[in-house]
Amino acid sequence: MPGKHIRSMDELEQEREQWNDIYENSGMKSPVMSFEYVKLWYECFSSPEDIRVFRVTEGDNTIGFLPMVMRSKGRVRILTNQTNDHCFYGEALVRQGYEEAFRKMLLNEILNEQGWDILYHIFGYSFSAVYPLFSEAMLAEGKHCWKINIQPTYTIVLDKTCDEYFHKDLSSSMRKSLKLSKNRLKKAGPHRFLHFEKDEAVGKWQDFLRIEDSGWKGQSGTSILKTAPEYQKYYDGFIRILASTRDLHLYFLELDQKYIAAAFGYTAGDVFQYVKIGYDEAYQSLSPSNMLFMHLMEEMQEHHKEIRRIHFFPYDDTGYKKRFANEEQQFSEIIIYNNTMKGRYVYALDRLKGEVLKHPGLAKHIKWILGGVK
Repeated sequence: MPGKHIRSMDELEQEREQWNDIYENSGMKSPVMSFEYVKLWYECFSSPEDIRVFRVTEGDNTIGFLPMVMRSKGRVRILTNQTNDHCFYGEALVRQGYEEAFRKMLLNEILNEQGWDILYHIFGYSFSAVYPLFSEAMLAEGKHCWKINIQPTYTIVLDKTCDEYFHKDLSSSMRKSLKLSKNRLKKAGPHRFLHFEKDEAVGKWQDFLRIEDSGWKGQSGTSILKTAPEYQKYYDGFIRILASTRDLHLYFLELDQKYIAAAFGYTAGDVFQYVKIGYDEAYQSLSPSNMLFMHLMEEMQEHHKEIRRIHFFPYDDTGYKKRFANEEQQFSEIIIYNNTMKGRYVYALDRLKGEVLKHPGLAKHIKWILGGVK
């Protein structure tokens, strides 16, 4: 329904009670769809005037929200969801049982909304309650140009014991490597695995940050401690939200009374989101991050039987996620080009670039076209 979206923090605050009601009655209670998280993200990464939250109603009943933000690239107005290099979450908040109605009504509302040239929605996951946000069949019914890219994400489904997983789902070389690392760890000295939750985990957060910053992440400037101030504010708020909802988990591997590896994750319904890992590179020969993860799996199955899946998130430059994953899951990347001059222009450029990638020999013949367009 056009004209129903939220454009300011004040308007968003007025929806707090309604938002919380839908959250409690949603199919997947992910903390990143809580009112406090959405508000935190806007405070950290968005200008007040760029807030866009689409509210979908059926009659007098609000059935869901999709938080978005307006970005600009040159003069092109891009409507995108709450994502960045540290936020790989693209879910919509929908009252359980209304998922299909929400999709259709949301798409109609967005397409009837003016003021954007490109819609870009990413990180809708195939194991979520609302996937994909818009299907190819839905988009094909409209008059807008669009494309959907489906890419892999990496997960472990906890449908067997850890011993069965070890022998059936891991490769022989991976099993051998883990056995060797386990033996080295035993010989290295007294060690133990530690697990912290809620406020106790918040108290250990600085220890996690120190370990994550100690190796190549710190040297390359990609650790949390090396991020810009808005990311520091985001993580500080995020872990406190997770602690308040009892979803925060920190794991440590301690050797000779020293932390040598740490992992940060949180629960979202029946999914454990495995967010960050760090280890002291002085102990790299012990494969401390792998040892910690195998313990985490055992602990999940013993004490958190409600968890059915561990999610590593997309992208796997080193290949370690693929080595552990035992099922195929995907995430969607949806692009809709509005019927504006700039929307059509970007669509034409994307098509042209796509043809160049498929036929590299064309590049030299059309380079002057791309170079002349501003």
